[in-house]
Amino acid sequence: NTKVVDIIHHLEQYNVKVTIFDPWADPDIARHEYGVEVLNELPQADYDAAILAVAHNEFRKLDIPAHLKSNHVIFDVKGFLPREIIDGRL
Repeated sequence: NTKVVDIIHHLEQYNVKVTIFDPWADPDIARHEYGVEVLNELPQADYDAAILAVAHNEFRKLDIPAHLKSNHVIFDVKGFLPREIIDGRL
């Protein structure tokens, strides 16, 4: 999704280190077409923020807060996640 790539590039302009996780995306195509590295498995890490930019059912099963630091932000572009865990949505 090119809008997702726009979000990534804007964040990188502010020197934000972005990890892109999408269980459906083909990493080779994403690298070739958009110049981004996509992971099909989410690494164990404590992230500062999460942006849900696609509404895959796999994300409903994922315990997103468990992958984030205690002081974090969750932004839901798609209005997909339960309101009680997010900080903002469009």
